Amino acid sequence: MVRVKDIPMPTRWAIATQALTHLVMAADPEKCTDNQAYLMEELGEEIRGIADRYQMPRDDAGALVQTLGAISVILFGPTFETPFIEGFHEESVIRLSECAMFRPEQEKKRDPSHVNRVCTTYVKSAISALNPEYTIRVSRARCRGDSFCEMIIEKKR
Repeated sequence: MVRVKDIPMPTRWAIATQALTHLVMAADPEKCTDNQAYLMEELGEEIRGIADRYQMPRDDAGALVQTLGAISVILFGPTFETPFIEGFHEESVIRLSECAMFRPEQEKKRDPSHVNRVCTTYVKSAISALNPEYTIRVSRARCRGDSFCEMIIEKKR
């Protein structure tokens, strides 16, 4: 398993730049209007490409939680470093005490419910692209008033 620290910083910047460039180039206003999740689906494709390039595992929930964590740190920075992960084959749990998308002490302009929708769409698109046999649900979220974020990756039923 490739860990974030195994990927040199210039390479991480190149990956993040490529992902953002992909999104900017894909930002067709017509497609975005017709399908609200369009850009996140495009980002999911980019995430799958990163996982393929670095041979990141994604066969089960335990592997998916590690891969999602590593790619999220590359794309969003060290705030998404995941200090608490429970990883098992059928189900894994991520808990974050900080969030790169929502910081209540600094947020005055973003609606927390909008942040929640974007974050949920991001993680669902990422997991679907990495392994369509799995899903993720957000059980707790800082942007919903919880003291931490908690996401559960599990096999689809």
